[in-house]
Amino acid sequence: MRWRDLPSLSALRAFDATARHGSFAEAGRVLNVTHAAVTQAVRGLEADLGVALVRRAGRTVSLTEAGERLARALDDGFGTVAAGIEALRQAEARRVLRVTTTTFIAETHVMPRLPEFWARHPGVEVALSPSPSRVDIRREGFDMAIRALSDGWTEPPDEEVRPLARIPLLAVCAPSLVADRVPDLQALPWIVGEDSPWDDLQFTTTGIDPARLNRVKVGSPHLEMSACRQGLGAMLATEIICRADLEAGRLVRLPLAGLPVVTYAAVLPLGPRREAVDQFADWLETIF
Repeated sequence: MRWRDLPSLSALRAFDATARHGSFAEAGRVLNVTHAAVTQAVRGLEADLGVALVRRAGRTVSLTEAGERLARALDDGFGTVAAGIEALRQAEARRVLRVTTTTFIAETHVMPRLPEFWARHPGVEVALSPSPSRVDIRREGFDMAIRALSDGWTEPPDEEVRPLARIPLLAVCAPSLVADRVPDLQALPWIVGEDSPWDDLQFTTTGIDPARLNRVKVGSPHLEMSACRQGLGAMLATEIICRADLEAGRLVRLPLAGLPVVTYAAVLPLGPRREAVDQFADWLETIF
């Protein structure tokens, strides 16, 4: 299709509205322009095509034979466009909302509260993708990420960051690991991931030497919290992740000073997005 060979879309819309309503004035009201603007657009279309499309009859207009043919073609064409746009909107509305986040925040804080979100927004499907790694949300096709950001974080130019809460990082373990005694924190077994430079940095700021750490590796980040509850080692976790375990007595807080406060945030790619994405981000602000 050669767009430059077609009349202007505004002129076609003016004629289509006139044909549907039989009046320049009524077409103007529908299009939110003056009837003079509609009249001028239709006359310009007739000049462009070199054929009369309408006949004036007092305050109304009737279509010529050529006008009838064009009106039918526009009805089919605009109808196809409208149907295509509605199908696209419906498909986007049904598309699963993809959210990447850490294993712990997904399992302990977001998933247990999802029924509350669905009660407010029925029909919005949400798929959480827990991962210990930070992913490129735009490249990987995610609608948003829930991240823990260290102090000094800066907002990337291609992302919108919505802070949710400031949460302290804690050192925790099962009560059986300390047995009501003041532990030697350097000598304790610590559950640390295979490659965790961030954890090593936090240990360094507290005075614990990461190089002499008694590391317990459980093979999967999905098992670390369970291993900690079972007394296999201590670990670092944000307060929001271990809150329920602390309240229930399954874990206790260790006296490790110097740990930072992190910012949990919803991170969204800039640009156009579905209403459901903002609905989920707004809901996250209510649960943190």
